[in-house]
Amino acid sequence: MEVNLFGHRILVEKNEWLWHLHLKITDKCNAKCSFCVEQNAERCENAEYFIIQVDEMLSEMEKEGILYSVSVTGGEPLLFEKFTKLCEVLGKHDIKFLTINTNGKYLENHIKEIDGLFDFVDISRHAISDKKNNEIFGTCMPSLVDLERIKGKLLKTKMRLQCVLCDANTIEDVLNMIDAYSFADDLSFRKLMKLSEKSGIKYDEKEELYNKILEYAYNHFEFIEQTIQDYYVYEIWKYKDTLITFSYSNMKMLSEIEKAEDNSVCREFIIHPDGTISGSWNKNMKVIKK
Repeated sequence: MEVNLFGHRILVEKNEWLWHLHLKITDKCNAKCSFCVEQNAERCENAEYFIIQVDEMLSEMEKEGILYSVSVTGGEPLLFEKFTKLCEVLGKHDIKFLTINTNGKYLENHIKEIDGLFDFVDISRHAISDKKNNEIFGTCMPSLVDLERIKGKLLKTKMRLQCVLCDANTIEDVLNMIDAYSFADDLSFRKLMKLSEKSGIKYDEKEELYNKILEYAYNHFEFIEQTIQDYYVYEIWKYKDTLITFSYSNMKMLSEIEKAEDNSVCREFIIHPDGTISGSWNKNMKVIKK
């Protein structure tokens, strides 16, 4: 369907689940995960202008009837110097589903701002052992005891733990992670994106294990939902009392499609750290407003 954003004719899917705005509020991060695509980010930020752009973009999307889900991400978003102001702006708009992705290091400092405003706080956690988890992040992170305590402080916002399988080698390892993290409302296992050697990112290949745990889920878990949203695929299962999401983003496919399609076609929207609003993770493509 056609909408108008800042005077531009934009084509979006006629599906509210695909009306999504990513707020990439900072490239800064306190962690040094070897597999993270953000470690080579260009670090070009403008916090004041970013806030203005967020407010205006949310207003434009509301006006066109396509404001549905918004995710706050980074880098580490809780390092954003205007985080409190951002929360004030988000609270002004009728966002149906709001999430924040964080490694959890500074989460307790912002509980009052986050609880009740966000539907989910998604926290990265990649090993049961606190020591091993710190090694993966390259710095000291909240312990499992810390995370369970934080969960108790989130009275209205749900907690999802997001894991990559870098510390798991067997189905039993994954099941142990599920049991260890069962205090959370939801678990998400992410299949890492395959990146080219030019990226300089160390890629930990666990595709075989990922496929094995999906097969195990098919035979032992309760199936809830499977969704394919353009370049993003996810399956939701229930094991004991825990909801578990397996997800994968095919960024290579997205990159190839974007090279060939009309710039007016936007499957999602991204506000980049310098305030550029575009319909692509490449801020120089499908620019809607600088």
